[in-house]
Amino acid sequence: MTKLDFDIAIAGGGMVGASLALALRSSGHRIALIEPVAPGQPAQPSYDDRGIALSLASVRVLKHIGIWDQVRRSATPIRHVHVSEQGRFGCVRMDAARVGTEALGYVVVARELGRALWECICASSDITALCPESVTQIEQRAETMLAQCNVSGRLHCRLLVVADGVESSLRAQLGIEVARHDYQQTAIVANVTMGQPHIDTAYERFGGTGPLALLPLDQWRMVAVNCVASSAAPAWLALGDAEYCAQLEQRLGGRLGGIAQCGARRTYSLQRVLPERQVCGRAILLGSAAVNIHPNGAQGFNLALRDVAALAETLAAGAGTDPGAAALLMAFAEARREDRERVMGFSHGLARTFASNNPLLAGLRQMGMLLADLLPPVKRELMLFGAGLRGRQPACVRSSV
Repeated sequence: MTKLDFDIAIAGGGMVGASLALALRSSGHRIALIEPVAPGQPAQPSYDDRGIALSLASVRVLKHIGIWDQVRRSATPIRHVHVSEQGRFGCVRMDAARVGTEALGYVVVARELGRALWECICASSDITALCPESVTQIEQRAETMLAQCNVSGRLHCRLLVVADGVESSLRAQLGIEVARHDYQQTAIVANVTMGQPHIDTAYERFGGTGPLALLPLDQWRMVAVNCVASSAAPAWLALGDAEYCAQLEQRLGGRLGGIAQCGARRTYSLQRVLPERQVCGRAILLGSAAVNIHPNGAQGFNLALRDVAALAETLAAGAGTDPGAAALLMAFAEARREDRERVMGFSHGLARTFASNNPLLAGLRQMGMLLADLLPPVKRELMLFGAGLRGRQPACVRSSV
């Protein structure tokens, strides 16, 4: 075993940690990226067949870190969005042309995004990738952070970025408490083949048990994110493919010519996880270790990518100084506070509002969707918010739209 010294160590080589490593590669800092499971391995949880929705802000971040051209080749544009509520009148229809862009976002398979990230990481001489490797224990010191690695032994760094997932073991070691809200919902995710082309349209259909989202992949295929009551999830999973497709068709309201085929189904328990703080000494939380939100609106990963860009920007502005300096890390946290609180509030409010059976609230939801669809300025603001282009944002994200 050897002692390793770095300026910045990133614990977690999933989509967020890998993106940060690339964002920092020209910073002059010595960067280590630590990941337990090699990309491409069946056990790798980050880079599977899920469809990932990328906002316009995220596309700009991926351009900035140098991988968008590769990702774009396998990405499907979202040119239109249709939002409705099952059993009620009113919908919101959004179109990229209304904000003068080619698309409102894109959908890419997580495996393809992971391939682009790690090919670039492996080709970079500025990043030391320790994989397979894991951090088993950490210790805060005045001038450094000590990390005990499973294979490599002791690692010293001046800043430890904790990006090891929603159930982060390192966050627990730091003594950071979390507040949890269980939505009592389970997301069942599967790739499906539609009866007719989706025409680059994404759908979100709210219902009493949770939303159903359909994200476009290739011409006929879509990613179906079916949120159901957790108590009902076993029954949904027990359905045969034909029965499952029929149930999805019913939730969707008969759009797109029905659902012809369904791929393998994966489940995710839905809960909001909010740590009491993001910065702890020389450690900072990022990705779902920093915040985990409901998937409605597909905001979670996009929010994390804006955090990535902002952290890289903050560290670049402090070039030549200690990357783990408290003032630097707190400046980052303050710069990101407004955007994070806005997105977290939107996601949680949406989940709670559409879960309610209160007739008055249901009427207000219907009226709100009708007004949002009929008033162009309101619709435009909704689209720009969803695209991550509103509020205080990192330099590479800022838009003149």
